Amino acid sequence: MAETPRVVIAKLNNENYQSWKYKVELLLIKEGLWEQVNDSPPESPDALWKNKDGKAKATIGLLVEDDQLVHVRKAVTAKEAWEA
Repeated sequence: MAETPRVVIAKLNNENYQSWKYKVELLLIKEGLWEQVNDSPPESPDALWKNKDGKAKATIGLLVEDDQLVHVRKAVTAKEAWEA
């Protein structure tokens, strides 16, 4: 079986927001994490939701340049990080 090619996305900076947003959205969809940023968090999140939210938040945070982290650093959920 062929391996899926490794995805390389330039980190968010002062000049690439539109392309970064689109590519990260596609990555989150591919990884089954888009609902974490597209839907409101449940009132009582279960362990699976918390795990997926952590993965989505980490994906977003790791694809942001250091000087842009101020926008996502205090986010509690992936949705908050995405909307920051």
